[in-house]
Amino acid sequence: MSDTQRVWAFDDSEFVEVKPGFRRRVYTGDELMLTLWRIREGCGPTPYDDHPDHEQYGMVLKGSLDFRIDSDERRVLGPGDVYWAPKGCDHGDSLFIGDPEHGETWILDIFTPPRDEYR
Repeated sequence: MSDTQRVWAFDDSEFVEVKPGFRRRVYTGDELMLTLWRIREGCGPTPYDDHPDHEQYGMVLKGSLDFRIDSDERRVLGPGDVYWAPKGCDHGDSLFIGDPEHGETWILDIFTPPRDEYR
C-alpha cells in the first residue's frame, strides 16, 4: 500500500493567508490541482489577466463572485455556478460578496496542469 495521502479532512487551520483577506488550501495530484479559496467580503478587485499554460474551472461554493471572463461584461455567480477559463482566456477583475454565515466567498478552482507557484 502506498503512503501517498488520498483523503483530507476539512481543517480551517490548513488554510494559508496568501494576501490580506485571501486564504487558500491546495491539493495537488499528478496532473490536476484543486485550490479551495476563502475570500473575505469586500476584497478585490483582482487582476484581469490570463494564465497561458493552465486551464481552469471554478465553482462558487458560498457567497458570490462578481467578475469578468473574456469580456467587458460583468457576471455575478452564486453557489453552484461554474466558470471555465481555457488557457490564455482573460478573467478576473473579481469582487467578492460574502455569505451571511462566514462573510466570505468560497471558490473551488481546478487547474491542469498544477500551478508550480501554488505548491
